[in-house]
Amino acid sequence: MPIDNYDRQLLALDDTQLERFVREWVDHKTNYHEIARFSGAGDLGRDVVGFLSPKRHEGAWHNYQCKQYGGALPTATGILEVGKILYHAYQGEFSAPTEYFFVAPRGMNRNLEKLIYNPNLFKKTLLEDWDKFCGASIVTGAKITLDADLKAFINAFDFSKITRLKLDDILIDPDVKPVLFKWFGADPGPPPKGITPEEVQDSELPYIMQLVDAYAQRAGSNFVDHTEAAKHPTHGPHLAMQRERFYDADAFKRFYRDNTDRAVLDTFEKDILHGVIDTCNAIHSDALACVDAVMAQAANVQPSGPLAQHARVPVKQGVCHHFANEEQLKWHH
Repeated sequence: MPIDNYDRQLLALDDTQLERFVREWVDHKTNYHEIARFSGAGDLGRDVVGFLSPKRHEGAWHNYQCKQYGGALPTATGILEVGKILYHAYQGEFSAPTEYFFVAPRGMNRNLEKLIYNPNLFKKTLLEDWDKFCGASIVTGAKITLDADLKAFINAFDFSKITRLKLDDILIDPDVKPVLFKWFGADPGPPPKGITPEEVQDSELPYIMQLVDAYAQRAGSNFVDHTEAAKHPTHGPHLAMQRERFYDADAFKRFYRDNTDRAVLDTFEKDILHGVIDTCNAIHSDALACVDAVMAQAANVQPSGPLAQHARVPVKQGVCHHFANEEQLKWHH
């Protein structure tokens, strides 16, 4: 099922599940030093927090306020949540958040949406209607008065830093793919094809040199290096094809490492290894015959798991060169 068809599963999450989902989603964003989830009566207006530095609440941080309502998020709820977090920041519990996200899968009502898109109007409404929305609702059994100092603190906050994240915003974010995979088994889709650099990279030299040795054995004379082997009328095209396979596998592994669970890729690679290892260890006329036999066998391996449908033949063959690069497979005979 395509990623964008997981709206029903997200809408079916309860409040706590949504917070946990968002925590894992935020955890995949690379710009955070640390992620924390606050829940219960003492959250002080925080749900999921992304800290941008080791200073945590004394430095820059983002708040993800998760709201899973049966319908659109009400104006009163949105204003109260912002008032609550600014009040506790004013009290010195933490610095004011540098970004504030309402994560509301079902969206918000038009009045609240209007405030989000008009930051100065949001500030004006919060200040003018403080008693209506916030005064008696922030701390149980107490009335918070909007005195001059608190008003000045709120005035200093940049309300343009408040944004909303609807269902579509979540589903189109590339960082959500591994979370959708973990929670709902979402198919992250096919990987990109590999791009083979013209020049051989240091990172691929181990498997390249194994191939050069195999070519030398078949030719009955040594090649100075891979550049000489690349000029050979037979072995040159063979080497070019193996490099293409290597980089197809590299792109495959990178894509699914980022968009699924590491264990899924490990299982896929283990299936390929078990599928070719006996062929590799069998008796062959020479090392190049071993390479070609393993390539033929790899093409026929049927790995298990969710990545199988996206594992093109060159990918499965290229994974074997990754094994050779890591010395799990050796062609020498």
